[in-house]
Amino acid sequence: MRTTGPWWVGITLLCGLASVSLGAQQVNKEQVEGIRNLSRIDSTVACAGAITPKAIAGIKEMGYGAIINLRLASEQGADIEGHTAAAKTAGIRYIHIPFSASTPEPAAVDAFLKAITSPGVEPAFIH
Repeated sequence: MRTTGPWWVGITLLCGLASVSLGAQQVNKEQVEGIRNLSRIDSTVACAGAITPKAIAGIKEMGYGAIINLRLASEQGADIEGHTAAAKTAGIRYIHIPFSASTPEPAAVDAFLKAITSPGVEPAFIH
């Protein structure tokens, strides 16, 4: 599981896009089982690294309106199908937008911006 390098840089950049209108908001780091590197930016967005399908119900219980997954399906442990099923069971919107920081696609950025600004997504959990 990578927590540095292009993958983590990509998530940081896209989380930055999500929070650009937030100004100087408070960032809170938390330790939650099944979620790597959780950072909550006030009540609007949270950014994290890898999560497990078991963590998805807890993300819903935290009050998030949607999960936006930026991981490539080819990444070790990505488990897109498991996340999708867990999100459906938990009743939380799940959006998968594969993003590669080493070969970024403008379409992925556009899809992310559309997703993060769509009704019912906020607060968004991005990983």
